[in-house]
Amino acid sequence: MPDITFGTDGWRAVIAETFTFDNVRRVTDAVAVAARGLQPPANVDRNTLVVGYDRRFLSREFALAAAEVLKTAGFRVIISKSATPSQTISFTASRRKLLGGIVITASHNPAKYNGLKFKAWYGGSGLPEMYRAIADSLGQRSARDGGSVVEEDISEDYVAALREQVDVRNILNAKIAILHDPIHGVAAQIPSKVLGIDYVGNARILRRSLEKLVQSVVDTVRGEVNPSFGGVNPEPIPENLTAARNVMLTGEYDLAICNDGDADRLGVLDERGNFVSPQKIISLLALYLVREKRMSGDIVKTFSTTRLIERVAKALGAGLHETPIGFKYVADLMLTRNILIGGEESGGIGFGYFIPERDGILSGLLVAECVAHFKLPLSTIVARMENEFGTLHYDRRDVHATTEQSARLLDRAPELFNGFTSKEEKDGLKLNFADGTWILFRKSGTEPMIRIYCESPDAARVQEMLGRAVKELTTEITEHTEPL
Repeated sequence: MPDITFGTDGWRAVIAETFTFDNVRRVTDAVAVAARGLQPPANVDRNTLVVGYDRRFLSREFALAAAEVLKTAGFRVIISKSATPSQTISFTASRRKLLGGIVITASHNPAKYNGLKFKAWYGGSGLPEMYRAIADSLGQRSARDGGSVVEEDISEDYVAALREQVDVRNILNAKIAILHDPIHGVAAQIPSKVLGIDYVGNARILRRSLEKLVQSVVDTVRGEVNPSFGGVNPEPIPENLTAARNVMLTGEYDLAICNDGDADRLGVLDERGNFVSPQKIISLLALYLVREKRMSGDIVKTFSTTRLIERVAKALGAGLHETPIGFKYVADLMLTRNILIGGEESGGIGFGYFIPERDGILSGLLVAECVAHFKLPLSTIVARMENEFGTLHYDRRDVHATTEQSARLLDRAPELFNGFTSKEEKDGLKLNFADGTWILFRKSGTEPMIRIYCESPDAARVQEMLGRAVKELTTEITEHTEPL
């Protein structure tokens, strides 16, 4: 029987290898069994689950198979009529007070992967204990009468709710030009719908020097369905955003909002086409929400997220919490505390006053609102923040390695760098240095690789340390790999 393991947010595997229809049914059976043991509040419908899916190969067919399993288990199932963001399932469960839902998606992973996530009634990812219950239920099956499956368009309620969370009038009146790059994922058309702007499928050159904008516009690049994601991973990081950057270099747009395959992550390009790190975006949004929108609450960061947010939280007088890596830990805090904003280094940002779930579309629209509010280029807004709090440079590298190799490399990591003043092992191994530099080694929870994160006041030092780590670890793997 193929190995089914759950990572930081659900189960992901290669299509046709481990991610098969039989295994989707097997995991869904486990979800059905575990769901019967959940203890939601009394006003939650314990017998209804919602099912959604992304634009990946066979995602709709996998979702239909999952829906049939849930029906056999006696659940009333609402399945989305079309591909939809993961957070739409969370939102629907929360707004309609349903037990939860399933999303068929592999999020930002390569096209050959697909996956399954569980969302709960409170509007967020399944908590660690919920995934443990699902894993413990593998191989079990539940059959009950009363099940049914209906299709619904669940996206309109989500779009309407987003419209309430952003200052649409301010964005439109600012006459800014927004480029949206969903990387062929499910976010396509949604920012346009939220702002009430006609969808433009292929980004045009606005020629604003010749044509005065009547109101803000949203143009899209890579909005069509493409299960191969155009040959890149649908993760909004610099190496995957060349298409958007090329359009931004025309100088006709004020910012680019970029989303991953299931739209829960965000990447941003400024008016010059430069990538604005999620580390800066979460800090910028925290400042904007508190200082400009007069909102309050604590801030959450994961173990691999910038220390810039620590400086921002201190200046704002906001409580700060640090969790292991994975947004489910952030969501857990959002359920028990007054959390204004929480995020992770990979571009997943959520807002406790909305739902305890990362939302790349809402995050992007709030960045656009920030630009509209200040009436300044995004690069200038970021520069002002760095002038106040200092500049920190951040980057990440991934080294492909088996589980056994990753464990051995983590043991060796401290040998690679001298002079660290302390180490932390909350999630992986982080080495801290006296000048504020840190480097973190961590096994991926979703792919066979070790991730290396580094932050420093010195940009050159970040690249030097990451380069040295990758070289040493790659050499270690090569030397200990048996020849074919």
